[in-house]
Amino acid sequence: MAEKSTPIGLGAGFLMIYGAIFMGGSGWVTFFDPTSLLLVLGGTTCALLVAFTMEEVKSVVGVVREFFFYKQPDLRKFVDEFTELARLARREGLLALDRRLGETEDPFMSFGLELAVDGIDEDEIHSLMTSKMRMENDRTKFGAKFFNIAATYCPAFGMVGTLIGLIQMLQNLADPSTIGGSMAVAMVTTFYGAFFANLVFMPTANKMKTQAEEMYRSMELVRTGVMGIVKGESPSMLEKRLMLYLDDAEPTGDAELAQAA
Repeated sequence: MAEKSTPIGLGAGFLMIYGAIFMGGSGWVTFFDPTSLLLVLGGTTCALLVAFTMEEVKSVVGVVREFFFYKQPDLRKFVDEFTELARLARREGLLALDRRLGETEDPFMSFGLELAVDGIDEDEIHSLMTSKMRMENDRTKFGAKFFNIAATYCPAFGMVGTLIGLIQMLQNLADPSTIGGSMAVAMVTTFYGAFFANLVFMPTANKMKTQAEEMYRSMELVRTGVMGIVKGESPSMLEKRLMLYLDDAEPTGDAELAQAA
């Protein structure tokens, strides 16, 4: 099932905040200021371009796409599939797995089984799969890092916009009747900064971190399954080993891969 809680949370957050604005008797026009919006989001974007390379910024587009279309790994399905493949490999040998590669939906699982079918050395399979896990984990971790940093820049540019508005207001104190309206507009940028940081950027970073941990867990299960088949473990023993990943406890493995920024 594709990611649903994120769009629901974003939509509900927007409705709740602007609902509170209407219930408070304030017109929505007061809280919609294109200049303030441009300063907060534009300034944050410029700061991110300074903080990261253009290639890193471009890579975030793919990470965001995967974030919204993320499907939680079905670990129970992996266990059943590897148990069946272990039985097949015991009966007919590793080459018999070749005809099952087309039925494998998970790219990482297909990658590992192809290495096994090709007769690659056991240690080399483990090394290649671990490297691929690290690359994928680092890529997802970068997405979380990117949005965490965006969440720190956003409120800062909100304050910059407020200061600009206050300076402009203080230069035009000849007409006291305009002070209230000018002050409200100046504060809108602070509102935008807090709004986007706390509803969009920080929650997105946290969800990306959670997804990275889930993906690592599933990839470690797949690596364990492939290595069990290559080593010729019995199907029942392999199933017991893989069932450990379905427990609530964190599976053992490379600590640096399990951590997400």
